[in-house]
Amino acid sequence: MIEGLLSLEKAALEQLTKDRIASGSLGHELEEILSAAGVYWDMLNHEYFSIENFQRETFERLAAEYASQDYA
Repeated sequence: MIEGLLSLEKAALEQLTKDRIASGSLGHELEEILSAAGVYWDMLNHEYFSIENFQRETFERLAAEYASQDYA
């Protein structure tokens, strides 16, 4: 179920990105709503991203990196 939700969210973020690139802006009100939901515009990669997914992926990567090291 989680994978299905993540897939749906990814598709929604991709569509928002396409709309933003095509129109130049989604409007102030929609940007505020997205921000309240934890969705932000990445000015470097020119795409919308979910801060929740970013944090989860970062924590998973760090856990894998540090769990593989021997800390005594």
